[in-house]
Amino acid sequence: MTAGMELARHMDSAAAAVTVVELDGACGLSREKIGGKAWSVDHMRALGLPVPPAFVITTDGWADFTRRGVIAEEIWARVRDGIAGIERGTGRRFGAAERPLLVSVRSGAAISMPGMMDTVLNLGMTDAVQRALAEETGNPEYARDTRERFVHQYRETVLSDANGVVPVDPWEQLRGAVEAVFRSWDSARAKTYRANRGVPDTLGTAVTVQAMVFGNLDESSGTGVLFTRNPNTGDGPVYGEWLVGGQGEDVVSGRLTPRPLDDLAATQPAVHERLIAAAQLLERDGRDIQDVEFTVESGTLWLLQSRPAKRSARAAVRAAVAMVEEGLIGADEALDRVTAEQVREVLRPASGDSDGREPVARGESACPGLASGVVVTDPEEAEARAEAGEDVILVRPTTSPDDLHGMIAARAIVTELGGTTSHAALVSRELGRPCVVGCGPGVVEALAGTIVTVDGGAGLVLRGEVTAKPVEQAVLEEVAQLARWAGVESDELADRLERRIPESVEQEEVSVAAPVTELAVLRLVGIKGRVNADNLATSLFADVSEISACCEGLVTAGYCATTPAGFRLTPEGRPRLLQLLAEERRTVDAAAMTAAYDEFCVFNADLKVIITDWQMKDAATVNDHADADYDAGVLARLNDTHRNLRPLVGRLGVLAPRLSRYLDRLDRAIERIAEGDHSYVARPIMDSYHTVWFELHEDLIGLCGLTRAEEAAAGRAH
Repeated sequence: MTAGMELARHMDSAAAAVTVVELDGACGLSREKIGGKAWSVDHMRALGLPVPPAFVITTDGWADFTRRGVIAEEIWARVRDGIAGIERGTGRRFGAAERPLLVSVRSGAAISMPGMMDTVLNLGMTDAVQRALAEETGNPEYARDTRERFVHQYRETVLSDANGVVPVDPWEQLRGAVEAVFRSWDSARAKTYRANRGVPDTLGTAVTVQAMVFGNLDESSGTGVLFTRNPNTGDGPVYGEWLVGGQGEDVVSGRLTPRPLDDLAATQPAVHERLIAAAQLLERDGRDIQDVEFTVESGTLWLLQSRPAKRSARAAVRAAVAMVEEGLIGADEALDRVTAEQVREVLRPASGDSDGREPVARGESACPGLASGVVVTDPEEAEARAEAGEDVILVRPTTSPDDLHGMIAARAIVTELGGTTSHAALVSRELGRPCVVGCGPGVVEALAGTIVTVDGGAGLVLRGEVTAKPVEQAVLEEVAQLARWAGVESDELADRLERRIPESVEQEEVSVAAPVTELAVLRLVGIKGRVNADNLATSLFADVSEISACCEGLVTAGYCATTPAGFRLTPEGRPRLLQLLAEERRTVDAAAMTAAYDEFCVFNADLKVIITDWQMKDAATVNDHADADYDAGVLARLNDTHRNLRPLVGRLGVLAPRLSRYLDRLDRAIERIAEGDHSYVARPIMDSYHTVWFELHEDLIGLCGLTRAEEAAAGRAH
């Protein structure tokens, strides 16, 4: 019997529950028991890949801690056994003055919980351990750096005190870290999070304890992230980045600039070869593009995590077709992996030749591309005419979240006011709509009803139609192949995918019913313009069936109507929403809300610049996200802004309880971005950071008794 099986079969004295188990590849427990991180570690070890030894304290261990208020001695004995197992696997000893063992401690709930503790790396560090590491490696700077990293993280995540006293005893450090993770489940923040999502308080969290490997050890050490195919294009071979002298949190945080993975191939070809072989195995095993985290310690490769990778529309289409051709997946699964919006995005036309035509309007280039159509000035009309088959161009003085349905329906967007950080500019880029902003007063009236072509790249609006350049042939061929598998023509593929019910849907999080209010639903429908039940449920952290039932009730009451794009407010619904908002406003401290809104506007100015820089490298250059260094810098600024604004958004939830969900939504977007899904930066048709931010802005305007027109005139709401 292996040590892992011995630990797994240990029964808690209070109940027949598995509390501690070694992750030796034979754990056999579910993600719900051990969390996604531990499940990945165990699975990679089962595949024979190089993974640092680890064990997990399960959610049963959390339940026992919750009952007792302390870690039971029986469980702590199993934790000591777990550390002994890691010591055997590494040849090191925890807290020893010779060949010391350091570990990481990570939370591992069954669902993603932003309120849970962060990772604590390098735990077990003491003065004696620091000296031992310096002597063993001949590198005092590495030992000092490792000590400083540990102290900072421990104070931040366990002590919540930048000047707190870190325990000298490594076992006390470990107990403190584990208890902190367990206690965080019942923090006010975590309880609010679960209440908003309807998540049972009984689920609990696991804790993964794993041997440290050191990417900061020497010049032959580092950490990185690898994708088994380029997540932007879907092309092979592997794609990734590598940070010499760093630890995993450095790459995720974006604080430092990584190097292309090719640098690892040049400096350590044998390590690179082993990494590629492991990545190929993980892709074959998972039958999908994998996102792999790894560390190299003095020329030795270690894998830390593997999960399905987030990807662009182009990559989704290309990879789906390629994997069928390679025999990894079947045609049905390929169709499950591509969305209607991804198909539409890859088929959008490129710019064309203006043939020297004189523009009828000129402004700033906000989003490149070429599109022709009839100018309409009302988002409702734009949607209706687009649904009838017309190509329309939406021209407005300025845009707001209320206009989103019209912006989605339009082929292009033009505004009189605003610049490259305006709402129109930011949203149009994520929608892939050509956009020209800041064309000046009178443009709406002058262009209404005319046929124009918008050249977003040149910042021009031209009279009549201009022919666009064709879409890349390879894209057309891949879309055609998907269409053949779906049994339709290429131009019918997107609609077919919207109606398709996938044969299997992988759920990342537990979805349980959560109570919602009429105001919360009507407000989101009003802000989003058109929204389906799935997206409402995502934003409200609620069960889709409850949201559907609520919306059906609102339709019956005459407050909402159904459209192909989702629910919308009716003429009767708007005064009902205004009535509910007025009632809410009477419960809010007006002076405090106004002061908070003024503070928000400072962050708002910074955020618009950050989103613009994410979308455009300069006024004439679209960010194609091929420059990992540039993107990392922008994301680091976004993370800093988010970290600074969290206290403000938390206060807003106290002033107006309905706003409390905004912090959770923003946290979730940041989480997804950190996991590599950069669509969560600014894509408007999902709960991206930028989308949630704009909706919060809209709510604050209303709660302060202002209007968007007033704020736009004041320069605070373009």
